[in-house]
Amino acid sequence: MRKMKLLIAALLMGVVVNVSNAQSEEITDENLRRYALLMESVDAMKAEISVALNDMIKNQEGMTGKRFSELSKGEGEAATEFETKFMATIEEMKEDRIDAIKQVNQLLATKMLPDGGKTYKAIKAAIDSDEAVKARYEVILAKIQLVEEGA
Repeated sequence: MRKMKLLIAALLMGVVVNVSNAQSEEITDENLRRYALLMESVDAMKAEISVALNDMIKNQEGMTGKRFSELSKGEGEAATEFETKFMATIEEMKEDRIDAIKQVNQLLATKMLPDGGKTYKAIKAAIDSDEAVKARYEVILAKIQLVEEGA
């Protein structure tokens, strides 16, 4: 009975290893490159939110970066009606842009990768769980970033 349990456990481990290796093999360098390009696009859009937010704060009369930070953290004096409305406007802008990024991410994932969302999810999961895939991804991402810096 004990041998049977060990045999079943060994068999299951073999299947798990084979499935894991098959997932790594299915994730090609080309798909990793496309995923990296997609993620770089999303990161650029996220960075644009910070730039737009800072511009709104800088250009809003009666608002400073320090005061905005205090209001965001719930520190300092109570917010005036103007500050409350301004913070709501900022939050709405952020939410709209984050929603737009999610939509673009979904669209790019379905158009740039074979099998769309399935491949995107598989790559994302593999990067999180498989060190070999993560290392390959990081090399590809570094090359993409190097090309962008040279552009």
